[in-house]
Amino acid sequence: MYRCIVIDDEALARERITHYLSQSSLCEVVAQASNYASAKQLILEQQPDICFLDIQIIGGSGVELAKELKNCVSCHWVFTTAYSEHALTAFELDATDYLLKPFEDSRIAQVIGKIHKANKSVLSASRVRRQLPVKSVGSVTFINTQDIMWVKGSANYVELYCEGKMHLHRETLSTLEQTLDPKQFIRVHRSAIVNIEYVRSLNSELGRFSLLQLDNGEEVKIGQSYKAQLLSALGVDAD
Repeated sequence: MYRCIVIDDEALARERITHYLSQSSLCEVVAQASNYASAKQLILEQQPDICFLDIQIIGGSGVELAKELKNCVSCHWVFTTAYSEHALTAFELDATDYLLKPFEDSRIAQVIGKIHKANKSVLSASRVRRQLPVKSVGSVTFINTQDIMWVKGSANYVELYCEGKMHLHRETLSTLEQTLDPKQFIRVHRSAIVNIEYVRSLNSELGRFSLLQLDNGEEVKIGQSYKAQLLSALGVDAD
């Protein structure tokens, strides 16, 4: 889970970003700030993974704050502003992304998806599991991960759906996700991971993509906060 700090001198802007992040299973907002001094202190104390930082804040500039702290904290800087002319300055600081106000929730989803994809891409090949040992009474069955069509989280267990059979495996969904091949397995919901090689179609309700149909005919719901990442992986235009 990514620890996030939201810094903006507008309360509504902070609430907007914080509300969205609170709905994502990938993120946790650990602090908020509206001014330079408190933001600096919180960033140094919390050492966040992602910092949403308005370029114009009370008592200074978000850009100057990032410059001051870039060697003290290792995080993804995501700048927010209503002024497009600040974009170049933001990216000169190696910002992960730049949100131009007003922005839709889909843009925040894209940012989180981008960060998550980048972090997963550095997962070493030695950590990517090709088999899972599934224990049952008196035996252990080794399941090839490439044969898993989708995974459903269920408390401290996951349900592994293969062609014609479901296997119950003791492991949390989040822990399993970290060791599956990110090029093949995509989180599509708080409680579901899908092997994109088995995706047959995207179905919509009320004009919005909300269901995945797999090769075996099963349907898996798509969570709103995971949609942008999924569509990108499938090569589908979000519009």
